[in-house]
Amino acid sequence: MERCSCGLITREKQAVPLQSVDVQVDVKDHVATVVSTLLYKNKEEKPIEAVFVFPMPSEAAVCHFSAKVGETLIVAEVKEKKQAREEYDDALSSGQQAFLLEESDQSPDIFSMSVGSLRSGESASIRLEYVTELDVQADEALRFCLPAVLNPRYQPAGTESSVKVTSVPSSLVPYDLTFSARVESSRPVSKVESSCTMDPVQYLNQDQTKASVKLAAGHKFDRDVELLIYYKDSHQPSAVVEAGQASAKPVLMCCFMGQLSWADGGSVEFDLLEV
Repeated sequence: MERCSCGLITREKQAVPLQSVDVQVDVKDHVATVVSTLLYKNKEEKPIEAVFVFPMPSEAAVCHFSAKVGETLIVAEVKEKKQAREEYDDALSSGQQAFLLEESDQSPDIFSMSVGSLRSGESASIRLEYVTELDVQADEALRFCLPAVLNPRYQPAGTESSVKVTSVPSSLVPYDLTFSARVESSRPVSKVESSCTMDPVQYLNQDQTKASVKLAAGHKFDRDVELLIYYKDSHQPSAVVEAGQASAKPVLMCCFMGQLSWADGGSVEFDLLEV
């Protein structure tokens, strides 16, 4: 195993081999819901106790986390930190599979999940879902970035090494990334650009307010995947309504993006989100 700081690692910070990554992004106006599924396999001849470590954008919120080991599926529940730790330790001591997701003591933007014991030859499938606001660029594009943090050579900013790497040799990435994005807005989607090779944009309706894109087949996750989304009439106000689940109340998101001009000729943009 290779020493690593992100992904599924042992207590000795040795990387558990990553087999595949599947990422689906659902963009509605200025907000993206990201669903990542990662498959790992213990290729050691003995059981290992593994921890899944991953950095999150500071503005992101985790809304689902689950792990499947063999035929066992466990979905994370929010509990008081001390109680969660005690229940996790009790489960391990009784020989049961257990998972514990918590913020890192080093940074609130780094989460870690204790997967417990992973037997020799056993696979672990981890599903993570989070919601994040997209940054508005100077040319009015909305930027989404999927960092290559799961690569062995990637070192996130703020960790032991202050060097941020956005690409690694593809020979060090023994797996492919499957990535697709669906974009929806009340305004037409004019174009979607990427730092990586993408298939042509597919419009899903006649007025082009819905579109989908995906990475070209065989893409190696050797660098950050960046999407730039452009809407027509981007300065027009827009609203998106989420129906909510079960008994949850609907949520309304209103987006206002304007441009203010100053006497000296300068300008500043603002983006107001109200939820």
